[in-house]
Amino acid sequence: MDLLERDNGLPQGTEELVEEKALSPEEEARILVRTLEKAGIAPGKKGEKTVKKSRLGLVLLAAALCIGTVAASAAVYFQMNQDLAKTLGAESKKNQELLKESGSDIQVSQDCQGWTLTVNQAVGDRNCAYILLDLTAPEGTVLDADLYQIDCLMAFENSRGGSYGWGQMEDGDKTDNRVSFLIHTTMEGDLRRSVGVLKATGLKAVTFLGDGAEDDLVEQTADLAWAVKFPMEYQDDPITYRPGQTVSVKKGAIEGRIKVEKVEITPLSVLVKLSSSDGILGRVEALTEGTPRAGAILVEVRDKAGNTILPHSTGATPRGNTQEVVLAFQPMIDPDEIASIVLDGVEIPLEA
Repeated sequence: MDLLERDNGLPQGTEELVEEKALSPEEEARILVRTLEKAGIAPGKKGEKTVKKSRLGLVLLAAALCIGTVAASAAVYFQMNQDLAKTLGAESKKNQELLKESGSDIQVSQDCQGWTLTVNQAVGDRNCAYILLDLTAPEGTVLDADLYQIDCLMAFENSRGGSYGWGQMEDGDKTDNRVSFLIHTTMEGDLRRSVGVLKATGLKAVTFLGDGAEDDLVEQTADLAWAVKFPMEYQDDPITYRPGQTVSVKKGAIEGRIKVEKVEITPLSVLVKLSSSDGILGRVEALTEGTPRAGAILVEVRDKAGNTILPHSTGATPRGNTQEVVLAFQPMIDPDEIASIVLDGVEIPLEA
């Protein structure tokens, strides 16, 4: 998957979309019909029963915003999309059981010039979420490029900021008119029972020219724009530890003490809450595949075999003398297999 990253506050132009607005009677009726269909009950009959990476980033296209019909349905029974389950490592019965309360069947769509963008499903916890998008082209269009790119802006009504990335999912059928994208996000606010806003623009087709080429061939397919407001409705049940251990840190001029207040673990993320009155929490960051900045105080997660599990994405929320560090994982993890965290080289066992 070709992932593009963005750190953000509330994206410009999305503020009005997160304001609560009453549904019209027609919209309420349409939602009811879709909900009954999901449950297998006909209205009026109550009781009847991995992709290569492109080296070229995206350019935000100037496009007129299409006004489309938005259809929403509440989830009655969540059944995870097979491609999403594969991406998250949730194909086994055990892993699907771990995520049984973590899914939201959203099904909100908008049309632009015959191109329909659907916010299909989300799987998440308080700290992070994976959001599946489906793009369907007009009938008769074949989406057979090596890769497709869109540009995204994302916001949530109860979040002050965060980070997110997105990319096309592996396309198993290049003879049809549909491609899917996956957004991963970590936000400062609680993502459960939140309302999100997605602004997506443009569509580009990428042709891979091989390792000898200076760059890939990128061509604009369509000048499109969507603005979709969608609900997130799921729960999580984290395993919580309160180690209470204090670690002394000394890195040149950086010196102080940090206490590990709390660790929360779900199949999708680990949250580590730290406290310090020495003004050094801004130096704390999660260990990733990338090179840490000079003077970084690193947090990592280890399993029972002593292996470090690197996160897919990270986030941090400072609050006065405390900071919450989030490590989000793809594929998912088994919370029962997490044995310790490591802060600045000091291993801290997680014990009830």
